[in-house]
Amino acid sequence: MNDLDRAALILAGLTAAFLFLLFAAWRARRPRPEPAAPNMPKIAREPRESRFSGFARNKEPAVEPIEMAPSRLARISRAAIDRPIESVWADDPAPVAESIAEPQPEPAAVMPLAEESPTESPPPAPALDETALDALATEVERQAHFADPAPAGGGIRLMPRIPPRDAILRKSWMGGRPNLPAAAPWPTIDGREGDFIAQIACADLPPMLWDGLGPRTGWLAFFTHPDNGAATALHMAEDGAPRDPPRAVGAACFRPHGIDDAELAALSIRALPEWPVDMVPEAGGPRDDDAAGALLAADYDIADPAFHPFDWPSMLAMARILESRILALPTDGVPPADASDELAQAIADAAEANRGAAERTAEIVAIIRESAAADTGFLPSDATAVMAALHAIRWTRVTARPDPEYGADEVETLALPLTRRRPDGDLWIDAYRALLFDHARHAYCANPDRLSAPARGFFEPLWTAMAADGVARMGDFPARRASGFDAERDVVMLELPPGALLGLAHPDGGSLIFAIRKADLAAGDFSRVRALAGD
Repeated sequence: MNDLDRAALILAGLTAAFLFLLFAAWRARRPRPEPAAPNMPKIAREPRESRFSGFARNKEPAVEPIEMAPSRLARISRAAIDRPIESVWADDPAPVAESIAEPQPEPAAVMPLAEESPTESPPPAPALDETALDALATEVERQAHFADPAPAGGGIRLMPRIPPRDAILRKSWMGGRPNLPAAAPWPTIDGREGDFIAQIACADLPPMLWDGLGPRTGWLAFFTHPDNGAATALHMAEDGAPRDPPRAVGAACFRPHGIDDAELAALSIRALPEWPVDMVPEAGGPRDDDAAGALLAADYDIADPAFHPFDWPSMLAMARILESRILALPTDGVPPADASDELAQAIADAAEANRGAAERTAEIVAIIRESAAADTGFLPSDATAVMAALHAIRWTRVTARPDPEYGADEVETLALPLTRRRPDGDLWIDAYRALLFDHARHAYCANPDRLSAPARGFFEPLWTAMAADGVARMGDFPARRASGFDAERDVVMLELPPGALLGLAHPDGGSLIFAIRKADLAAGDFSRVRALAGD
């Protein structure tokens, strides 16, 4: 007999017991005819105690019997089990009878018994408290939420905290550092030290996740191979102090958002941000997939305080991009051979203006590096001064297109601040913002106050939109098709879709899935965890 059948039998027994108690109470309170007594002279009777003397004897309309649907009775009887959720699956139903015992009547008052009238109605039964019934029904629904098996493919999502939860209060997190026991070595995969991915508190896992298999105490820590993405997991009965990883994250699963070339990769932070997560039930429903895209509008100016560097590493990263993108642009101003005089003159003027812009940009880059090398504390006013100086620099571009009516070239000159993203082609702004995004998420997870109020005003809604579906999920089945997953024998311990918050993806570019056989999960053999690629 499985747990579901046992719970059904317990519920049926409680319903029958509750109906029997209702019948017994009705029978005890029904009026009984007294036998006729012989004619005797009227004398004072001795006071006697009536079983119903505690109730009012005034004549009142009879209370109609209350009809109650079996489903309502089941809800009420089930709610009488006032014990922890785990006791729903216990075999001993004894506490149920104790919780629904009939209340004892109050002591009867001793008074002379008046002559009873045969027309008097029986004392009314106490009215049912609808508020109490509703409360009991709500409790039953709450317990049923955990007692009923989860639907096929159901699971939980790991939602990042925005702002992050304090390290003292967090239980589960993605990225960063694991809390390993002092005596435990760093996990290895095929002889290589693994990249830490996540640490999950088993006590917070729902009872029916993975069909009830797996640990519900301690922690589960997940790791991947730095080169090929192979996976392993570690179950720890106790955790320890945070332990720094032995090296930077490998390239197998590391995919920082917007970092698409070697130059930017060298300027990014080679680690996963340590982001606390909460477990929430997986639920369907429409989601706004364009919310993050709307916040990343094409037209913006990094002179806005939301995009200012917030420390020397982010300032130096900006200087490096200026040097490689702006100072490397040609400023010779050579016009095409068939250019008109107007076009040739416009190109020459733009080249002269851009040479001056490049000289001033080089001066700003030199000042940034000298200030950072001086090892002086970073001040927000430093970033404000640099961004104001860059905003004052104009970069000029000349375009020409044939006039369909007259055949001559239409010459257009566009000069925009160096901090403004150009509609005619980005110079360096997108690369800088991608690096700022990378640096900002690490700083924010470490301490949200490291970002200015304007920066938090931009990034927090953006990160919330990106995290609308969570950064990971745990369940019986993968959210999408995964090659090598056996629905009869496997479960998904952890599934990470490609996302910007963590910057993780399978080497094939899809979801990174930690799968395990149910038999291995039941035996606690987490060394047999496999890394699969989801669509």
